[in-house]
Parts: sequence; C-alpha cells; structure tokens
Amino acid sequence: MSFSIESIAQLDHSKEFAQLHQKFHQFNPLKVLRVDQFEIRHSNVLAWLLDPSENHQLGNFFIKKVVSRLVTRQENEDKLAEIDFLTYMHASFSDIEVYREVKTHANRYIDIVVVVPSQKMVLVIENKFHASESMGQLNDYLEYAKRVYKDFKVIPIFLTLRSDAPTHPEYWVLDYNDLMDIILLHIELNREIMSESIFDFLMHYTAILKEELVQDEEAIQLAQDVYQTNKAAVDFLYLSQHDEFRKQPRYRDIYNWIDGLLIVQQNALKRIYAKKKQTIDYIFKIGSSVLHEAFLSFVQLEDLPIEVYKAHAQVPNFILPEWLDYTETIGEPEQGYWRGHGLIIWFERTWNERLKISIEVGPVPYENRLKLLHALEFQGISIRPTAKLEGKKYTKIYTETLSIIDWANKQEVVTGMETLYHDEDLKGTLRKIAKAVEKIENKLEQEVLEERKISERTSEQFPPNPFAKFAEIQGIDPSLYRISNKNASFLMSEFRELEKKFGVTREKWWWHDSTFTYWFERLRDDRLKLTLELGPLQADQRIKLINQLEEMGIAFAAQSKLPTSRYTRLFSKPVFIEDWNDEEELYREMVRLFGEDKNQELLEIIKSM
Repeated sequence: MSFSIESIAQLDHSKEFAQLHQKFHQFNPLKVLRVDQFEIRHSNVLAWLLDPSENHQLGNFFIKKVVSRLVTRQENEDKLAEIDFLTYMHASFSDIEVYREVKTHANRYIDIVVVVPSQKMVLVIENKFHASESMGQLNDYLEYAKRVYKDFKVIPIFLTLRSDAPTHPEYWVLDYNDLMDIILLHIELNREIMSESIFDFLMHYTAILKEELVQDEEAIQLAQDVYQTNKAAVDFLYLSQHDEFRKQPRYRDIYNWIDGLLIVQQNALKRIYAKKKQTIDYIFKIGSSVLHEAFLSFVQLEDLPIEVYKAHAQVPNFILPEWLDYTETIGEPEQGYWRGHGLIIWFERTWNERLKISIEVGPVPYENRLKLLHALEFQGISIRPTAKLEGKKYTKIYTETLSIIDWANKQEVVTGMETLYHDEDLKGTLRKIAKAVEKIENKLEQEVLEERKISERTSEQFPPNPFAKFAEIQGIDPSLYRISNKNASFLMSEFRELEKKFGVTREKWWWHDSTFTYWFERLRDDRLKLTLELGPLQADQRIKLINQLEEMGIAFAAQSKLPTSRYTRLFSKPVFIEDWNDEEELYREMVRLFGEDKNQELLEIIKSM
C-alpha cells in the first residue's frame, strides 16, 4: 500500500496533471448541475431547444436547422425521397409539441418525440450521448410511432456523439457536432439581441460539447505525458472505481491489490477519485489506449515516414507517401484538414468495439474536387450525386471494419490494422485512386480503353531480373546497386566522385551514404516509380551543393536549404505496370522512366559538377 500512496502523491504533485485538471475544471454552472455527465439532461436541453415556444429566443431556428442538417448529411442521402424538404423549410412549426420519455407498448422510453400536426410530421429522437443501442430498441420505437401516428410521416433519428451508424436502416443519422454548429451559428447571428442569461447558458452548454467533440491536442499530449509518468497511480485510481475491466489479464494484479485493501482505504480511494474524476478518466482513456501504441507499431511495420502520419490517440491517420506527389493535381485542402492533404486514411474504434479503416476525399478546391470525384467514379468507385455539389466537403470512398475481441491486446489491434490495410478491396481502391489522379494529370478527354485483366501475381517482391538487365544496359557496375524485396537502388559513378568534393552523409543512408541516390520501387497501387534524391550530407556541404545546383538552373524550396533538412527529391515519376510478371514490360518502363527528359537534364547537370 505504501507504493500506491506514494505514486498517488506523485500524481497529485505533477505539474502536467495540475494543468490538465485546470483545463477540465474551469467554472461552468452546467457542470455543477452535472448536465455533462447524464444523457437524460442532454435530452432535456435538446427538447428545450427544439420547442419554438420555449424561452430560449431561438424561435423555430433550431428545429429548422436540424431538419436541414438531416437532409444534407451524406449518410441520409438514400432517404431524401421520403420527405418533402421544401415544404418543411417554409413551415412555421408554430404548433410543435415536444414530449420527453414517451413510453412505448413494450415499456421502453423514447428520449424525445417532436410532433408537428400542421405538417403531419413526427421526429422520433433516440439520444445516445455515451451509451450504445439496446437489442431491438430502435425497432420498438419506430413501430410505436408508426402505430400511434398513423397518418404522419415518421422520421426516426439516431443522435450520437460522433455519427455512429444505427442498426436499423430507417433511422436518420445526426450527431452532437451538428447541434453544436447550429447553436454557435445562432449565437454568431444574433449575439447583439440575445439576453445575457440565454447567451451565457448556450455558451456554457457548447463548452461542454466542445470538451467531448473537439480534439484538444494540448490536452491529449498532457494526458499521454501524465499517464506515461504516473501509470501505476492512474490505473490504480481508475480501476478502483471501475469493475468492467476485471476480466482483462493485464489488470489482474491491480484488482487483487484493490480487493485486499481495508474498507477505510477503499473509501479513501473513492473520495480521491471522485474529487478529480473527469481528469483521471480522461488520462486513463487517452493514456491506456492501445490504438495509439498499435498504430505506432503499424507505421513501423509499413515503414511509413514520420511526415505522412499522426499517431492520434483516437483517430490515428496517415497518407501514402506517394500521395505527396498528388498535391499539385488535386490541390490543397482547407487549413486544418487532417494531414494537410486532399486524401486521408484513418483507423478508429467504433461504438460496437470494431476496428474501422476509412479513406476520404477532403475539402480541396471545388473544381479540383469535382474532377477527382468524376475520375474516381470512372474508375468504378461509387460516388453519391450530392457529393459533387458545390459546398460539399467530405466524401468517404472506402470503409471497412473487423471485430477486435480484446482491445487491451496491442498485438491483436496491430494484426487488425494490418489485415484491413492489406485487404484486396482496399488495395483495389488505392489503385483506382492512383489511376484517377493519373487520368487528371494526363488531361484525358476520352475514356481510356478497357483495361486488360491483370494476371495473377505470385509475389509482391520487387522483381530482380528486369532491373539487372537495366543496370547492365546502362553500364551500372554491380557494386553500385542493390536489389531488395521492396526496391532496387543504384548510384551513378559520378555520385561517388562527388563524395570527394562534398563528403558522405552525416547519418546512415541507404547502403552507400553517398551524395545522391536513385531507386525504383513498386507502389501499393501497382505503379513503378523512379526517384532521384539528394541525401543528408553535412549541413554546410549540403547547402554548398544546393547553391551550386541552383546556379546551374535547378530550383530548390527554401526549406531544403535549412541546416536541419536531410532529404530533397529532385525527380520522381510513377508509371502503371499492367503485369508485374511481365519482365519485358518492367524493363521497358524502367528505361522509359530513366530516359525522361527532366531526369536526363538533372543527371547531366550533376555529372558536370
């Protein structure tokens, strides 16, 4: 017990813990009333906002915006034919009746029922702020509403924190981000005429929603730091008040220890935990998340460079390295979008304990976005018509899930990530993305001829024979190239000569530590790519070399000339390979890529140094 007391004391005196606790305990009267912790109280606030006759001074603004948001959400597009949206938008909703906790014939309670007699419309809202569905719950609510309101259009709504999908196909999707945006829009438009009391209440309520919905990067980092340093204390305090983890083997010793405490000691733990519950809960949730740790193992297995991924605690995300070449074609997204790229891949843990991978087209400029969506559609990716409308920003083009039995088992989560990432359907989607971008780049005006079927591949290793032939024909000495499972890298003899003038790299680089390097690689979307790169020479020598190349007409970004810069790509170009078993095709494409005018111009300049 002495160790536990000491570790808890260390946690309490941690500067980072104090900073995080302060973040969560800024004064908010709604927190004093525990509105943030109970779903039923969120339902009370929502029912109040939905009723135009209430004293919130929103009138019918909130209910109209809720209806319009239902219509504009991508998940609800297949239901649009069911309602007359324009009629609803011109309705006054003055006769709305809002009911709470409506009892069904099966003795269950619907969170909110909104009846609009003049429009013959009923909204049935199931609110899941933190909870998950119960068996048959949604079907029971819908059947009850249809039976009671026979002549009305019943719109069932599944309201969750983060757009969880309902199990019942007739339910429309809505989330608390939508509600928060509506409230904040009202405040922005009407601040000058709002009473102070209403303004304060709405600001306090949106602050609660932001804590749940908005990813505070500083808070996440603090939580990870605190957990890493004070894991024993956080686990001990949290698990002492949560029995649902007892079946997890990694916590067995802690629970045995807790069970051996005296009643007075258990009560003391309960008081300590209760005093800082929200902070401890947050640290445990973020710090103990194996999703973060599993993702770090995943990116290591996949050899992803650090600049293309972010190991976020809840939605770790990444792009393929080759997608960096797409920016000029598809444009840059709005500021703040994921990795700053128009495409994104991410993992997440779903409400029903599954691991999910998604690929999304983001908010790039509309003209670029429309071209990309059309090109993706041409490649066979299904795109909803409304996704092409101006103003639309996000379009998921791939999603898949698999079950995780034990979320405490890091290796199981890593295996799940690998399984999802190497799925043939995902690989096919990546290939279609690459072809779509290539179609845009080449400005094709007519549809390409039907693709030949790709022959069955027996191996995904980089084929050595075509490159060996390429090296022989190009006069590249065997000592100047290496063929690995993933690529074939090579030097020109002039690169070695430049070492006499500029030295070798300041860190281990490939197998040669030389000035420049070439490599061919097979991309995940089945393209062959040739790259020429300047390596991490000593900073002064690297800058000296770049300055000389600039004088000879080669342009460099300012960032490349920073002392901390390490690698600079001078040439990079991919090409599709129809059949990776066709060695002649591979050889021809290697020769063609190497013979590209831009590459040859660069090579001649380097040789002349």
